Amino acid sequence: MMEFKCEKKECDGECAAHMISTINEVLSNGELIVYPTETLYGIGGAPQEEDMMDKIRRVKEAPEDKKISLAYSDIDQAAEFIDEDLPGSLWTLEEKFLPGPLCIVVETEEGTEGIRVPDHPLAQKIVKDFGPITSTSANIHGRPAPVDIKTSKIQLDGRVKLYLNCGRCELGRGSTVVKVKDDGFEILREGPISEKEIGDALEI
Repeated sequence: MMEFKCEKKECDGECAAHMISTINEVLSNGELIVYPTETLYGIGGAPQEEDMMDKIRRVKEAPEDKKISLAYSDIDQAAEFIDEDLPGSLWTLEEKFLPGPLCIVVETEEGTEGIRVPDHPLAQKIVKDFGPITSTSANIHGRPAPVDIKTSKIQLDGRVKLYLNCGRCELGRGSTVVKVKDDGFEILREGPISEKEIGDALEI
């Protein structure tokens, strides 16, 4: 197990080259990282790796049917990665709320996909440099939310290769999860962004 701790008062994403190189190496080798977002610490893995989603479910002790979202730098990167026509409402929500504490769920040929654009300099640096990574809270399923690295390390002891410690998460609660449809939207989990705010943005 490795840990990098940011000594800056406020993360600016300007990390040492060897740190970014190590992150990329860990992800490329199919290993997991714990990384900060504005909401909670997340488990990051390379989604292209075979059985990565199952691996993360095992680490989290989560149900086999638990969906795992992906973190992107923006909606354009998500559209390129998913390689499908996505609802126009995604770009409307991006303009209003992203990067930010919102996970947008869309229907694709492969089933539902969760799209997250985290508002944290280090998370943004990783997904811009490495590419999309998984985005799911870095804790055992059903146990306390990982608002700091200590919570994650206690729960995930020995299961993760690299921990990225950037202090306590700014918001300390899960993102709003919204499913967008052709005829509207559905809130799947309430979070920092309200149903009214989303409805106003989509003019629904």
